[in-house]
Amino acid sequence: MVFRRWYERQLYASFAWLAVCFACGAVFAGVLEAVGLRTPGLTPLVTLLVLYLLGLLAFVSWRRFRHGWLRAQACASRAVCTSCGGNGLFEVDSAAPGLAVTCRCGHRWRLLDNDTDAS
Repeated sequence: MVFRRWYERQLYASFAWLAVCFACGAVFAGVLEAVGLRTPGLTPLVTLLVLYLLGLLAFVSWRRFRHGWLRAQACASRAVCTSCGGNGLFEVDSAAPGLAVTCRCGHRWRLLDNDTDAS
């Protein structure tokens, strides 16, 4: 896979997680407005459980967005071949930690030293 296509897919996936995060926030507000916590019976407990799960999903989706976006940006900032100077004109060998790539001139390297560079 060409690096530019990999980068584009990373950004699409990251922004899909961001959309999930915003959707959770909207549903959270809607549930809180529609049901409220002053109704009798078990409704407030069920409402709190739903709100907790929505908040948890929003938090996880925000973290996934941030991780994917920062990883893609960290790779893009190092996407220049030191041998020929080509920018993004190389093949992604694997999506393993470090993101191994091969330039069209034959030079091989890893875009990230380890996967914690993007955190």
